[in-house]
Amino acid sequence: MLAVLAFLFVLSGAAGLFYEAVWSRYLSLFVGHDAYAQILTLVIFLGGMGLGALLVSRRSAGIKDPLVAYAVVETVIGILGLAFHDGLYLPVTQWAFGSLFPGLGGGISVILAKWLLAGLLILPQSILLGATFPLMSAGALRRFPSLPGRTLSLLYFSNSLGAAAGVLIAGFVLFDLAGLPGTLAAAAVLNLVVALGAMVVSRVSPVGSVSRQPDGQTDDGAATTPEGPAAGLGMPGLPGLLLVLAAGTAMASFIYEIGWLRMLSMVIGSSTHSFELMLSAFILGLALGALWIRRRADRLANPLRTLVVIQLLMGAFALASLPLYLKSFEWTASLLQATARSEQGYVVFTIARYLLCLGIMLPATFCAGMTLPLMTRMLLTAGAGESAIGAIYGANTLGSIVGAASAGLILLPALGLKGALITGGVLDMLLGVLALWAMVRAGSPAKRLLWGGAVAVAVLAGLAIVAVPWDQNLLSSGVFRVGRIPDRHQKEMLYHADGRTATVHSTRLFSNGTKILSTNGKPDGSLSVTWYERCDTAAPLHVFGGDDGTQAGLALLLLAHAPRARSGAVIGLGTGMSSHFLLGSPTLSRLSTIEIEPAIVAGARVFYPGNRRVFDDPRSRIVIDDAKSFFASANTTFDLVLSEPSNPWVSGVSGLFTTEFYARMKRYLAPGAVFGQWLHTYELTDGLVLSVLAALHENFADYRVYLINAGDLLVVATAEGRLPAPDWSMASLPAMRQDLCRFHRFTDAALERTLVLDRAGIAPALDRGVNPNSDFYPVLDLGAERSRFLQQLAIGVANLGSGVLSYVVDPALRPTRFDTATTSVLAPSPAVQAMILAAQMRRPGLDSAWTEAPGSAPRYLHAVWRSQMASGAVPANWRAWAADFWTIRRALSGGYAPPDDQFFAGARAYLDRAAAPTQVRAAVAFGEALSRRELTGAVFAVEVLLQEVRQGRLWVPADDLLDGGVRVLLAAGQADRARAAYDAIRPYSSRSPGDLRLILLNSYIEGARTTAR
Repeated sequence: MLAVLAFLFVLSGAAGLFYEAVWSRYLSLFVGHDAYAQILTLVIFLGGMGLGALLVSRRSAGIKDPLVAYAVVETVIGILGLAFHDGLYLPVTQWAFGSLFPGLGGGISVILAKWLLAGLLILPQSILLGATFPLMSAGALRRFPSLPGRTLSLLYFSNSLGAAAGVLIAGFVLFDLAGLPGTLAAAAVLNLVVALGAMVVSRVSPVGSVSRQPDGQTDDGAATTPEGPAAGLGMPGLPGLLLVLAAGTAMASFIYEIGWLRMLSMVIGSSTHSFELMLSAFILGLALGALWIRRRADRLANPLRTLVVIQLLMGAFALASLPLYLKSFEWTASLLQATARSEQGYVVFTIARYLLCLGIMLPATFCAGMTLPLMTRMLLTAGAGESAIGAIYGANTLGSIVGAASAGLILLPALGLKGALITGGVLDMLLGVLALWAMVRAGSPAKRLLWGGAVAVAVLAGLAIVAVPWDQNLLSSGVFRVGRIPDRHQKEMLYHADGRTATVHSTRLFSNGTKILSTNGKPDGSLSVTWYERCDTAAPLHVFGGDDGTQAGLALLLLAHAPRARSGAVIGLGTGMSSHFLLGSPTLSRLSTIEIEPAIVAGARVFYPGNRRVFDDPRSRIVIDDAKSFFASANTTFDLVLSEPSNPWVSGVSGLFTTEFYARMKRYLAPGAVFGQWLHTYELTDGLVLSVLAALHENFADYRVYLINAGDLLVVATAEGRLPAPDWSMASLPAMRQDLCRFHRFTDAALERTLVLDRAGIAPALDRGVNPNSDFYPVLDLGAERSRFLQQLAIGVANLGSGVLSYVVDPALRPTRFDTATTSVLAPSPAVQAMILAAQMRRPGLDSAWTEAPGSAPRYLHAVWRSQMASGAVPANWRAWAADFWTIRRALSGGYAPPDDQFFAGARAYLDRAAAPTQVRAAVAFGEALSRRELTGAVFAVEVLLQEVRQGRLWVPADDLLDGGVRVLLAAGQADRARAAYDAIRPYSSRSPGDLRLILLNSYIEGARTTAR
């Protein structure tokens, strides 16, 4: 029967971690992700559990059958879990954001109200969860009173094992399958199943009816000898000592946990899944420790002495994890180099990360898992009765609160990661020394051991401080992303700090002087050395590349849509360059830059004076807060808002890309205001990008998507009406000219050509069932880390604007000017690069010799092709000739350039002279029609080319024929034939099923077919 109770407690532990995982997400959505909010959530959860344990411990002796009470508590938890999302969380938070917070007018009153409501949301359930362990333990002990140590250890193990599994099941399975509400429902169902099982056990085996094992034989057959009280259990002051030890070791354990979570995030990444792996490994260590002590707890001759040894070993193992942690960077690099970037490789990498976490945490957590069963058994044997269970559990929980709060808010910022972990290890060992001292005072002959323990603490702490080199270059390497350890001589460390929410590094590359800001090892911004030189001495750059171009482009594009904006806000400081550029607008009277981590602000100062306005301009204000909290308490509106957070695979960041966040942001936009959302295309799929666009689509009346460079998007949106046409003169403001003086000139056409989509162009796809990224169904958070590992690219998004046709519906938004003199531009987006190449190819006298330089191949091919046509020779292979024609046509038409009349006229004349086949003429006619945007005139050419495709012959590149052919037939009103063409060409296309361009084509076809019916 004890095995049945243990199994039920496994399920209960899993449900408890389902709740913790879900509640942490719900509360972070409400109170924010800053350090105080995270600690507050943990304090509420742990405080409620501690309070519940203490309350039950005082009353369990008077309960007829604690197992029945346990079943009732599990039932109530399950009912509350089912009602939490719709019946509690949504009404409370919507009322708070819609009425309460605006009425309070901002400031400390909003913060206090938010924390009070957060406590009310989960405190009752947390108290009930805290009551479950004492009640289950009391119910089991009344049925198996002769084996208290074994029983308690088994229950600790079972509950912890369920919790370790629950973290992984919730994070890797349930959130993806059912979202947060579904995970809550799963937890509630488990609670109800456990409650039913406990009731059945209470009826089948009531208290006093269980047949006990005979003396000398345990359930597992191991021999034991009946003994009197073990040595030390009659020691004066033992109950108080055990409570101090329970609280102290929990405090140390949470210092370890917080420290290890931060440390390992720089090895395996700071994604949500990484944190789930780390948390599960931590809890599993506790479970295994409880399992090991299960068979020994009732046999120990001197359990207090054993506890002393455990405490000393635990602290020593924690200190020993430091050099092991530093080696883990090399292990991770080797693992990534040896692992294929595939779905199977991702599974292998995930398992390996889990094992790595276990390797670092297991020795210390194994010891920690033994302490609570041992302390509880000692207190029970000392005569405390059932109240010992709740007392030890409650003291341990309250110690956990102190440990979590002190580690996150005090020790990490003050002592750093290494210092915090050493503090935890020393604390554990000092607790062992304290227990030794108590034994000596009680008359135990352990003076020599006492002095030996004190010396061991000093020596081990000294070795950890002196002998473990804490290489910040190693910590900032981002090995989880790049798969290698950079040479320590590649960069100079300019700044580092272990902040409340992240570890921040600012470095400078020796090779080119570029400065990089990193958060938990992930680069969050960079700036080239040119920014620190005078305009008259700086070597000009041909284009703005990398983060320079992104930061400048975000500000310029957003200001172009809000040229008269007076108030603005930027989410995420980073290097400070985006805010610096925005402050180049003379109309802005105030700009608030919201940053969650204070250490980022200090790290950004390394980029001064390049970002000088964000620090020096009186209009600038840096606010340390979570973005949602800031806007909720600001009680004002803004003319422009730029959201430029970190990558969405970073834990907590994806909440700034959800439909709920955008719905809330609309309240803070003034009439006519614009909202800008940055998003990258690298390390994401088209589907994940679409989930963000779908969230924006649900909430904004109009928007445009700009591709600043090959990897960065900006979505500019407005909540009401049409988005105004951009005013590119903003880029010519005196302050902007001063910032951009170091670089070659740029053109308005270059900025215009970054446009790749508008609302009307993508609406057919989004309106046909794309699931938006949501707070409660976090598509982006769950998929982004996998995409990062697989090194995927949102290829369809990245290539929009560089293919045959633009997917923008409104032709008025597409530029008509073509600057043939352009040699360099502001932002190297695919369309802009194509525009440069097209202009170069049309320039008379341009060197067309073959080189390795970008763009040389099509220029050389164009020269050879012209020579062949001039010679009048008939090609030996017309299909090869057609392939060359399309390669050249694509280059000449790049960047939405107007048709090259000379090129097409020459091609037609040559075909007439050479009596070219019909298929070749169709390929040329089709290409010219696409370049001239004269779609309806190309139906005959498409039909000829489609007949060839059905015979297995391609005269036009498959992707070009797919894009262009379908659009030609749709323009002619032939939706069914467009579907047939798509189905015929698709097998030859190189595009994957999730490619955005295929999704758009399918949406256009089905939309046209629906309209035709």
